[in-house]
Amino acid sequence: MSFIRSALVIAPAYFFSSAAAHAAPSEEFYFQVQTSLWTTHFNPKPEHNNNQNLIGFELYGERLPKSNYQRYNDSFDYARPLLGAAWFRNSFGQKTIYAYGGIRQNLVRYGELQTYGKITAGFIHGYRGEYQHKIPFNQLGIAPAVVPMLGAQYRRGFAEITLFGVSGVMLTVGVNF
Repeated sequence: MSFIRSALVIAPAYFFSSAAAHAAPSEEFYFQVQTSLWTTHFNPKPEHNNNQNLIGFELYGERLPKSNYQRYNDSFDYARPLLGAAWFRNSFGQKTIYAYGGIRQNLVRYGELQTYGKITAGFIHGYRGEYQHKIPFNQLGIAPAVVPMLGAQYRRGFAEITLFGVSGVMLTVGVNF
């Protein structure tokens, strides 16, 4: 079911994206839509939900100016700030939202395949009731969060491995437009 939902979200955006699909992916997109395909917990418990049903949206800004360090290392000549929001079911099946800002840094390029790292920081809302204290600093139902990701982009499509705290890892896929 998750695969079908993912295909219905991603396929139309892919086909209606710009005809410049062969252009360098790092310069041609400003919006990103993604969904989760697979999740696992490092220490699984019976109450854990591995179907996050994540839908995420990100807005990218212009690339940042080069720093002094980048004069010595060309592979780090690209970074873009981003703002985003993701709606999903948390590890306990509760509806949750993560609103964040962050940065994407391109890493190594293999032909048309661009690898990158991304880190986001923001606030998460949705851990309630008996699960309120399952995430640190969850006061008033809102907690700070930092989420690192590694990804690979081919033309307009991408896949990311997302580490959510020390709890688990998630695979997301999406499209840029």
